[in-house]
Amino acid sequence: MSNSDITCTLCSKRNISNIAIVLCAVCEERFCLSCNEVHKYLKTSSSHEVTTLDVHKHLPTFISSLKQTCDSHGEHFTLYCPTHREPCCYKCTTTKHKTCHGFQTLDSLIKHSSTQFQNLECTIDELSINIEKVFNNRKGALKNLDDKILNIANNIKTTAEKIREKLDSNEKSILHQLSVVHSKYKANFETMVGELQGKKVEIKLIQKNIKEMRDFASDYQIFLGSHKINSKLEKEMNSLSKYFENDHRLRQKNVCLKFIPGQVFHQDRFLGTLEVEEIDCEIPFGKNASFETKLPLNVFRDIDSVQIRTNSQSRIKEGSATRNLAGCTFLENDQMLLTDWSENKELLVFDGHGNILRNIILDKRAFDVVYIGNGCIAMTFPDTKQVAVLNLKSKQEKIHVTFENRVWGITYSENKLFVREYSVGIHCLDLTGAIHKTIPVHGYITHITSLGGKLYYTEHTPDVIHCCDFNGTELWNLPLVGHGAPKGITVGKYGFLFVVLENERKLLVVSPDGTHHRELLNEENGLHEPHAINYDMKRNKLLLVKDKTRMAEIYDVLY
Repeated sequence: MSNSDITCTLCSKRNISNIAIVLCAVCEERFCLSCNEVHKYLKTSSSHEVTTLDVHKHLPTFISSLKQTCDSHGEHFTLYCPTHREPCCYKCTTTKHKTCHGFQTLDSLIKHSSTQFQNLECTIDELSINIEKVFNNRKGALKNLDDKILNIANNIKTTAEKIREKLDSNEKSILHQLSVVHSKYKANFETMVGELQGKKVEIKLIQKNIKEMRDFASDYQIFLGSHKINSKLEKEMNSLSKYFENDHRLRQKNVCLKFIPGQVFHQDRFLGTLEVEEIDCEIPFGKNASFETKLPLNVFRDIDSVQIRTNSQSRIKEGSATRNLAGCTFLENDQMLLTDWSENKELLVFDGHGNILRNIILDKRAFDVVYIGNGCIAMTFPDTKQVAVLNLKSKQEKIHVTFENRVWGITYSENKLFVREYSVGIHCLDLTGAIHKTIPVHGYITHITSLGGKLYYTEHTPDVIHCCDFNGTELWNLPLVGHGAPKGITVGKYGFLFVVLENERKLLVVSPDGTHHRELLNEENGLHEPHAINYDMKRNKLLLVKDKTRMAEIYDVLY
């Protein structure tokens, strides 16, 4: 820090050299002890928060450089624009942000800034765990490759010693091929290990920044800095997830030599055939088990702040039979999947813009569906009373469970599947298909969802929305007036629920505690036969089947 950076700004203007001890981020000035006394008693600056220079120098650069005054209008930032994710002054609402909605005061948001550390730390834990998994897997794969190469090379040398005169040239040829194969795949492995090592370093740097923010930053700096760090973490998470989705990068290379000793004396150039085989290598994407339970479900309780905005729409082409789009889920890479519970027996996969990518034909009708990671989905088949997990790439079923009665809704939480079986209850299954417990629920219940150790489900006739914990203890219920027939249900950010009323053709948002609900969409918004619904927690997007015979729509959700 130069001398000009540590002298009092006001004193310098009077050609007086006094050492500054504090910094006012609002005035963007440094003050010595006496000037600071004047500053804190002036009416215009008495509320300003100052930081000692010793503390200020410990802050990360992107935190210490945050401004609190609008460059365009010279006013202090008092509002936060969720559309641009940046602070603004009240004059900005009529200029740069005049088309934006959902402004909130910085004071109300800063009060909850401490809870953002929990989200950031949970995401970092999840990233660190999964980076370590892939890192260790690749190191093990490299060692396995090295061991096999060494073993083959030794076998070749032993054989060559016994039949040197005839096979000397062939020995050199095969060893050269092994060297080429080894170099090629070893380079691939080492490149990936290097990439993952870089990710580990980046995560440690983010952890350091968070610690520095926690120790030295103001609430204002924590609030804005947390958004910047969260963007970095989202980028790292999306980058890491590609290792699990594009499994060709994780495929194990097995090297073998096919050799029939008796043939060596009947052919001039035959020592064996070198073969390289690639096999699938599945690494389950680990979820931080405590992440859902630490989500700040009760940070915001104002149900009127929840708004939705159309992002894209998909009109589904007709099938050989009238479509019945009963279930939907978000996949990775901004893709979506719908189940057609009709005689078409199809799964429909779309991109983030609503364009159809492919149809998957099944041998039976799938009702509900949920994405469980690693390119796999879990589905219910009421007609055959079954639940199955399907790998979307290989089209292979990984587990298959049959029940006594029809099965309807399905959800996935904390590495467990929850399945609704008619007249029995909601079963909790692990990913091998073993049932761990059954929660007894009764009534006409077809749709369920989950988050943070809680289950939510809709009952129709009578129309009631229920919430219980994973042990079956009911936490609240919300009776609905009329005969709307609540069907699809999903839970979003901060614990807000989104519920479809099929008969009344409405979409409701319900408060996290079940005490209030509000209508978001109705028939005038194009809801004809609404049914399935799903929420993307990472991107705050809502997928709604507006007409179960032909149309789905994606919305951006604003809070």
